[in-house]
Amino acid sequence: MKRFYVRPQSAEGYGTGDGKSYENAWNGLAAVDWGAMSSGEPAQLWVCGAPGGQPGFMTIFVERSYLAEATASPVPRRESSQPV
Repeated sequence: MKRFYVRPQSAEGYGTGDGKSYENAWNGLAAVDWGAMSSGEPAQLWVCGAPGGQPGFMTIFVERSYLAEATASPVPRRESSQPV
């Protein structure tokens, strides 16, 4: 499983800013590369707290659905046979 990191937005940024480690975390949620998150294997996004705020981490699991790519037609909607 891939793991990425995002830290609070900072004027200085964090290392290379590629999200691949705590030291090189994405600079704020607006900087998250959702394409990198959704390509290939499942990914974890570690949302990091502090500096100046709450310390610690919150882990977010990101799952991409391949259903739309696997079928040429939309999934049929299931309707209840009972009146609502």
